[in-house]
Amino acid sequence: MFGFLRSTRAFRGVTSFIATYAALAIGMLLCAPIGCGYPPASPPNDTLRATIGLQGGEIVGAKGSALEGVKLTIPAGALASDTRIEIKPATDDTPLPATAVRCGPEVEIGPAGTQLAVAAQLTLPFDENIVAANERFDDEVKVWVRDGDRWGQKEQVDSAQGSVTVELSSLDTVAAGVNPPAEIHFALHPEARFLSCLAQFPGDASRPPSVQVTVVRGSLNDSLSLRGQNIKPGLKFDLFTVEHSNLRADATLDPFFINFGLAWYQSGLQADHQGAISVVVRSILLDRIFGFDGATGLGPRGVFHVSFWFDNPQDAVACGFNPTRPTPFNGAHNAGPLAMISVPDARTGLGPLCTRPDTSTTPARCLP
Repeated sequence: MFGFLRSTRAFRGVTSFIATYAALAIGMLLCAPIGCGYPPASPPNDTLRATIGLQGGEIVGAKGSALEGVKLTIPAGALASDTRIEIKPATDDTPLPATAVRCGPEVEIGPAGTQLAVAAQLTLPFDENIVAANERFDDEVKVWVRDGDRWGQKEQVDSAQGSVTVELSSLDTVAAGVNPPAEIHFALHPEARFLSCLAQFPGDASRPPSVQVTVVRGSLNDSLSLRGQNIKPGLKFDLFTVEHSNLRADATLDPFFINFGLAWYQSGLQADHQGAISVVVRSILLDRIFGFDGATGLGPRGVFHVSFWFDNPQDAVACGFNPTRPTPFNGAHNAGPLAMISVPDARTGLGPLCTRPDTSTTPARCLP
């Protein structure tokens, strides 16, 4: 009785063993042509391998591996026959072109040079901090592809936080990167009458309010980064681009100033508890920022100065501002006076957002 049970259990164990390996063998045969069962990354060298054929397939880097965030999707028809695809961290130390900065891992995809009849989609991870440090945004990350001893560039078809996707027509070494843009830098200057209401340390010439602006040119739009310090904590302001400055190039009051002209509302600002302010604005800014009003017949006018205004009229009362005569420089059209503004170029008279002045006319104009 007991011997029969042992034999039955042994028989069942053998049957289970055969069935399990038969199923694995069948699965491998089915998945090999279509790439649906790619092996996991090899722990010793973080290499991904899979056989993908006519039906296409996908390879994804394992979480926690050197290839985490890497995904290659090869569509049906891209490969004419079964091909052993391999993805691994690149050993090629050839740097990207001088105009580019790598912001993610460099990856080798092989067999190198394999041509695809239908473009594959490749997703690569990137470091958000490197992108931000180079004054770029996620949708401006690109992928560089080795072409012999040179690098080619692929524009993205999609991006998300920390990842970029491009189309590949061949398998090669790739890396995510950005093109650091040309930047312009300029300072804003305080309206002297209201300086003590603006300053965190009134009367202290060693710690005056200080604001710097950096503008980065983009392909479709630009980014403006404003950072300031020694501003009275808690104060709120409203950021505008305007047509005219009330200051001359040496930051003294312009005795011929009439008004600020056309103005565009860009953003709110608020000083934190340490007296710092910061904001990033993304818009058309350099050389092409303009407005017009067809209803009144006002033609296109450039607004090349950057300025910000006290949001609350009461915040400048102690400096002589009359709150019963507010300015329109906030969303409620009930703002205080000008706090800080850029100065014009001494030669052209244009604001700093114009980098392409045309001095063949009088007054000078900005070339778009």
